[in-house]
Amino acid sequence: MKKAQYLILIYFFHVSLSYSQTITGVITDNENNVLPSVNVSIEKENYGVISKNNGSYSLKIKENRSVVVVFSCVGFEQEEIRLPMLKKGQNYNLNVKLNNQNNILNDIVVQDKKTRIKGINRIKPKIVNILPGNSVGIEAILKTLPGVSSANELSSQYSVRGGNFDENLVYVNGIEVYRPFLIHSAQQEGLSFVNTDMVSNIQFSAGGFEAKYGDKMSSVLDIKYKKPRKHLTSINMHFLGGAIFSQGINKKKNFTYLIGSRYKTNKYLFNAMDVKADYNPRFLDIQTYFNYKINQKINIGLLTNISQNIYQMTPKNRKTEFGTVNEALRLDIYFQGKEIDTYETYFGALNSNININKQTNLDFTISAFQTYEEENFDIIGEYWLYQLDNSLGSNSFGDIAFDRGVGKYINHARNKLNARVINFNHRGKSIKIDNEVKWGFKLQKENIKDEISEWNLIDSAFFNYPHPNDNIGGISNPNQQIVLNEVLKTSLNLTSYRNSAYLQIAKDFNNFSLNAGTRGSYWTFNEELLLSPRVSIAYLPNWKQDFVFRFASGIYYQSPFYKEIRNNQGILNYNVKAQKSIHYVLGSDYLFYKWGRPFKLVSEIYYKSLKNLIPYKIDNVRIQYLTNEISNGYASGIDLKINGEFVFGVDSWASISIMKTEEDIENDKKIDENNNLVEVGYIPRPTDQRLNFSMFFQDYVPGNPNFKIHLNAIYGSGLTFGPPKSEKYQDILRIPSYRRVDIGFSAVIKDSNKKSKIKLFNKLDSFWISLEVFNLLDINNTNSYIWVSDINNRQFAVPNYLTSRQLNLKLILKY
Repeated sequence: MKKAQYLILIYFFHVSLSYSQTITGVITDNENNVLPSVNVSIEKENYGVISKNNGSYSLKIKENRSVVVVFSCVGFEQEEIRLPMLKKGQNYNLNVKLNNQNNILNDIVVQDKKTRIKGINRIKPKIVNILPGNSVGIEAILKTLPGVSSANELSSQYSVRGGNFDENLVYVNGIEVYRPFLIHSAQQEGLSFVNTDMVSNIQFSAGGFEAKYGDKMSSVLDIKYKKPRKHLTSINMHFLGGAIFSQGINKKKNFTYLIGSRYKTNKYLFNAMDVKADYNPRFLDIQTYFNYKINQKINIGLLTNISQNIYQMTPKNRKTEFGTVNEALRLDIYFQGKEIDTYETYFGALNSNININKQTNLDFTISAFQTYEEENFDIIGEYWLYQLDNSLGSNSFGDIAFDRGVGKYINHARNKLNARVINFNHRGKSIKIDNEVKWGFKLQKENIKDEISEWNLIDSAFFNYPHPNDNIGGISNPNQQIVLNEVLKTSLNLTSYRNSAYLQIAKDFNNFSLNAGTRGSYWTFNEELLLSPRVSIAYLPNWKQDFVFRFASGIYYQSPFYKEIRNNQGILNYNVKAQKSIHYVLGSDYLFYKWGRPFKLVSEIYYKSLKNLIPYKIDNVRIQYLTNEISNGYASGIDLKINGEFVFGVDSWASISIMKTEEDIENDKKIDENNNLVEVGYIPRPTDQRLNFSMFFQDYVPGNPNFKIHLNAIYGSGLTFGPPKSEKYQDILRIPSYRRVDIGFSAVIKDSNKKSKIKLFNKLDSFWISLEVFNLLDINNTNSYIWVSDINNRQFAVPNYLTSRQLNLKLILKY
């Protein structure tokens, strides 16, 4: 018996000696992010380990044997590396970089468990090219996500969970980017800052986001640009413009570049709108991103952008039919005048990234943003308001029955703005086995100058014009004045400093994951110091079903930037304070398989307590803040999204959101039906879109996945609005629901992984063509209203309709 025990001890001692050789290293992805939970094993042997939270691993192997080590992780390509024979006691260091899988399932299968526990939507950039619609940027995808709404296909702006357009953060490579300030209509917009050809990673959070993200109340869009591994050039052409893009890497693989230029013109779209005019909109930009790796520890990047947006319009006439069956009306307008707007922006950012060691990384960035904006227009419109014949069976049904009114309106503007934002930003992180610490600070200088002179006049039968007394022989009153409907005159020169810092810690406890942190900010204009603690807890139960549950809460302050601090007379309100939103978010993430294919169901219930709000009105895409008012409110709702392979091999999704947001303006009173002065109470906010549904669906010809169909459908219930110069509580009217369906038919002529039967196409890496139908159902969606008066001075809201059904052809070449 003792002899047997000795033999067993000798055997295990021999085995332990044979495995005394060790390989160690760190596993990262293409963006140098460490990868936890990667399986590391020896081929054909039932032995392996899992990488730690900091991406490190340690694996023992046998001596004097050449083995193949396998690295595998869901969402990444498997890596197999053969090692040389190791002598007894020899150690070997092997750092590995895993490539993302090149299939569309990355949106469904978890690439990184951090994405799920943080409640972040990860979006594949290539979806942008196949999503049908006249919005050609990343924002078009965002509008299909739960909690995100937009009722204007001409605009890249969006609202999230009851917030307005100014409440959304956008980062590119960790740098906050801005949009033009003066734009008041979607027709004036060009393209957003983000060049989709340059993007490698898109992450979006609709609430409850981390302390490292800045000081806005609603959402964050975090974009990362590529670090290319090969040379590639692409050309994108369609009826609305085009783009050219080139990427490359040098032979030493320590220098990479991205260069992209985009051109857009919406003239094709505008020609189908009610207002007939000579439209000449032009947007052009050039963007570059250079990256140089000095050594294994130091990396330098340079991001630049120059853009010019010119909008010219000479209106001619307009005919719009509106009203109801009982009161069918038509508005005819004949125009004089012209509008010329220019927006020029310049942006540059120099970044250095330093890997102190495997656990610690430091990042330093200096950036500058400059914008020059001008709006100049004088538009005179003479209108006729007609009553239409609504008698069924009448020979003149639908024709003009009689005149309801005649009048004139004049819109005038001479607006100029010059804004410069310069900042220095530092971010750092340190990763240990189960802990991750991130910190950062930003020092920012802002200088804004504007000269605003804008007014409009609406008059019926020249009632508002000065005229002599109507009695014969009367004496004219020399003090008569023209009464303007709206006037905005300001002169502003503001220089201020805005500083912020944050610290956050992430730690795993068994099945729990905790992320807690705080950020502070200080603005010299109102001398306000803000602290914003934030926390999120995720629970991953050991169930057969793959669930993740998450709760997040935090304080999100938003200090005023520019428009919130001045009134219509140009007087600055130095007492204005930061708006405050407290988020409470409870969500679940369920990954499952049905019909042998992966699906993901994400749900979130949220409540936002809103304090110290600055009320506002929205006209088209312009936000008009009521600077001297303060309100408190709330936003609550539920978001649901399911995505997966409804058709084998292609991804589709559907989202639905139910939301309600209201506010109570302080000291706001009205006269009730009993002629008593009473408190107004809670009223809907301008973004109170109660129901929002969106769907993106893909299918292909059976047996030939190169021919696909892409369907994008959006429904949003109506938003509130009110008559001009009305009190805020009177904005109780609702714009009709927004309904739109776009469809695209695409064909892959040359696949990057296959040879074409046509030899000419084999010179290309890929060739893709798509035919799109915008607004398939040809629905007249309303964006805003123009107000006119009849001879009795009764006001009518005439809808400004958006685009009608149109075709688009898109070509994408890569070589």
